Amino acid sequence: MSGRKLEPDEKKVWGRVSRTVAPRRAVKGPKSSRPLPPIGPTTEDFANMLRLPPLVRPTQRGLPQSLDVNQDKKVRRGRVEIDAKIDLHDMTQNMARPALHRAIMRASNRGHKCVLVVTGKGIRGEGVLRRNFTHWIGESEIRPLIATYAQAHIKHGGSGAWYVFLKR
Repeated sequence: MSGRKLEPDEKKVWGRVSRTVAPRRAVKGPKSSRPLPPIGPTTEDFANMLRLPPLVRPTQRGLPQSLDVNQDKKVRRGRVEIDAKIDLHDMTQNMARPALHRAIMRASNRGHKCVLVVTGKGIRGEGVLRRNFTHWIGESEIRPLIATYAQAHIKHGGSGAWYVFLKR
């Protein structure tokens, strides 16, 4: 057990789950005829174990993440026409977020359709800019400008870059 307290929404879920579980029934008959309990967990024990899901914070909605079929094919084949590019390498989070917002707004004002955002992969593919990118483009300031986004093709930076498709 982690020892952490349950959040109110987790308590609600646990209440619903606990109502669906009943205690095991006692085996009737003399003690000598009862089977010995198994050593170690059984499949029934695994079926009766309940685990709480990890605490997941609600995400901001309203930003579609899927592409239409034709756009998806273009992305997979690397045939996306890039109208603007912003490279966030060597920036801190405090510098990168406003730079990204300015670049998206500027591209939208100029009527661009696609912006290539290079975040870099970071150490072991867990870069801070790469991880925060999806949160930043979901913020209310620029979310209305964005139609969708997708990871870039390998020739445009692969997992260290993103295509941001803007609304018209």
